Amino acid sequence: MLKMQLPEVLLLITVLWCRWRVSYAWQQEASLDETGNVVLFWTADVKKNVLMVEIQGRTLGYVALGISPTGTMEGADLLIGYVDYSGEPHVMDYWSVKNGPPIPDKSQDWKLLAGRQNDTHTMIRVRRPITPNTDDDNDVFDWPTWILWAWHPHDPGDDHKPKYHKNNRGARQLCLLSTSCWPAPPSRASCVVASFCTSSCVLLLFLLLLALLPHLL
Repeated sequence: MLKMQLPEVLLLITVLWCRWRVSYAWQQEASLDETGNVVLFWTADVKKNVLMVEIQGRTLGYVALGISPTGTMEGADLLIGYVDYSGEPHVMDYWSVKNGPPIPDKSQDWKLLAGRQNDTHTMIRVRRPITPNTDDDNDVFDWPTWILWAWHPHDPGDDHKPKYHKNNRGARQLCLLSTSCWPAPPSRASCVVASFCTSSCVLLLFLLLLALLPHLL
């Protein structure tokens, strides 16, 4: 059986990590508000009936996302996510029967994948079926969909009753499934970030090879 030395193991781990960082990408992204403080990333796998989204908001409280048939809270399928004081992410699935406070779903179909927070932003990544086929969830179809967004400077708390977001809200129509009506490609800033990740991996590999070269010869 082939035995690998520690330098070879470190090199292999670095290569695999860089490949993961460079290859990972969302199918699409769009700013939900005019200032770019709330951004949505998504990937849809129609064959597997899976929609994966990530919402990033400039807040240390909760961020909210909704799928609405009309662009209003009435009949909207909502999620509210936040990261608590200990760093643990949370997400709750809600349903709104009217333009008012939402109520928790009996079926929690928004599944938390990851969540984190830095000094300015909160990120929540979730997945759900494209067509949940439940009474309190909206299916996503192959045409423009109303996406609601909101944020609040504070977390909902242990009672899962989020405080009213006031004017920190909005709606935008997006195509989550059809590429023919997707927004414009990501901005140059996003491309710069992607290029930075690629160049960082190349530099890291080069330095690691220099350091390990005596051990590999």
